[in-house]
Amino acid sequence: MVIRSDHMLARNIENEITFSGHVHLVKGTLRLTSEDLVVYLRKAGKGKTLMEETGQGSSSQRVETMVATGHVIIRTPRRTAYAGRAVYVESAHLFVLTEDPVVIQNGDRMSGARITFFTRMNKSVVQGHSLMLLDSHGTSSPPTSPKAPAPKDSGGRATDGH
Repeated sequence: MVIRSDHMLARNIENEITFSGHVHLVKGTLRLTSEDLVVYLRKAGKGKTLMEETGQGSSSQRVETMVATGHVIIRTPRRTAYAGRAVYVESAHLFVLTEDPVVIQNGDRMSGARITFFTRMNKSVVQGHSLMLLDSHGTSSPPTSPKAPAPKDSGGRATDGH
């Protein structure tokens, strides 16, 4: 996992790292951008500090959760998600999206109060006032030729065209 940002603050005792300003995260094929990201790490081994533990092996194995806030965009090869807040749970490989979340997949658009976005499965669960707009053309834009209006008789009433 690689994280870039304008600023970073590591809190050794709290086992957390805060990234702020133009945050860009890359983890395999997943891409995340946000204004801020707080990474919570599992506690260091007994008698070790976070920095001592991070020096041994991959730091990505120590991530417990991450909280991204502010114009969050998550892109995978199959889906794109937008939200004001996204909480990633490493052990379950999922994001919980809140604050006006939207997930777009194959041109279909899902929204709701809360969307659980699974990163290792092609699955999303929408909760609370959900809405799904299906795109039968496989694109994210509306069809280019709108349906022609029904013919009208001399009185302005719709007819069956005969």
